[in-house]
Amino acid sequence: MSANPLSLATQATLLLCSPLRAGRNKDVAPLSIGEFNELEKQLQRIGARLEQLLESDGAVLKQLGLTVDAEKITALLGRGFMLSMAMETWQSAGVWVISRNETDYPERLPRLKQNAPPLIYGCGEKKLLSRGGLAIVGSRDVDTAGEEFTKRAAASAAHEKMQVVSGGARGVDQLAMLAALEAGGTVVGVLADSLLRSATSGNARGSIQDGRLTLISAFDPEAGFNVGNAMQRNKQIYAMADFGLVVSSGYNEGGTWSGAIEQLEKLHLAPIFVRAGDLVPEGNRQLLRRGARPFPSEPWPGSLRELCAAAEQTNLPPMETADLFALHETPVEYRSSQREAALIPPRKKKNLK
Repeated sequence: MSANPLSLATQATLLLCSPLRAGRNKDVAPLSIGEFNELEKQLQRIGARLEQLLESDGAVLKQLGLTVDAEKITALLGRGFMLSMAMETWQSAGVWVISRNETDYPERLPRLKQNAPPLIYGCGEKKLLSRGGLAIVGSRDVDTAGEEFTKRAAASAAHEKMQVVSGGARGVDQLAMLAALEAGGTVVGVLADSLLRSATSGNARGSIQDGRLTLISAFDPEAGFNVGNAMQRNKQIYAMADFGLVVSSGYNEGGTWSGAIEQLEKLHLAPIFVRAGDLVPEGNRQLLRRGARPFPSEPWPGSLRELCAAAEQTNLPPMETADLFALHETPVEYRSSQREAALIPPRKKKNLK
């Protein structure tokens, strides 16, 4: 955690929205994002600030009246001792926390609007959170061609000072993060669970201390895996990036597919590119049909950022279903080279968690 003390607004947000797992209190559930958003609206309605809820006389709650569950909010705000225990645990691991009310809240996350997390926990340099970059995501179980492509794309981004953003999960995410770090780049890992464990792991600690890796999570640092949290995390990955690259996706299933579809059809936070070619998974082909763009073909001369920006503006002819599923060679504008030479020599896999 940062050396600066928590603001009253952040303290209030933690008490209201965090499970404070260090206290192991299960008597009252913290507010959901929706409930917290509604509370902020009601506070704004009466001209009150979030930190005023901490005042001992309870005057603000009385003004809110029946619009909120005063009993629940009072119980949550009364967990001061549990908050101090949680803060001690986080601080010992170098974990900091920012609320939406703070000026150093990641500037890209408010693009999520009502889905912007009330709290962001993290470990590492906060300045990396404003750099954007290339979000590289994909399946946990990826084939060899996908693995090598992931390493080449991440290393190329690193060499060109384009930050890599990913989710830290096994498979494509971890491969991309490790390859970018190995190539000297910077990485932001947006985690859905286990921030505390990941931040203190030997594999991650050196890069965090060097200022090249920042891990963040919208969820309690000790939280385990939860499907709903993983879906929210997918939104946050794209919000933190300038471009998204889907290396490998299942069709109509899995978090990679649902996250990409949500961006293509609803959120539009970042242009979505997909690894194309003859042997890519079915999900990749279907994402192209849904409006994703083929990632620029190898080799990648010059700036990968400029190539992505140019590719986003290029008008490609519509693809017919027959083109997508034909056994013959994919048209060149939809093809990524299957070049075998990798930018990073093969090495034993590591785990960021």
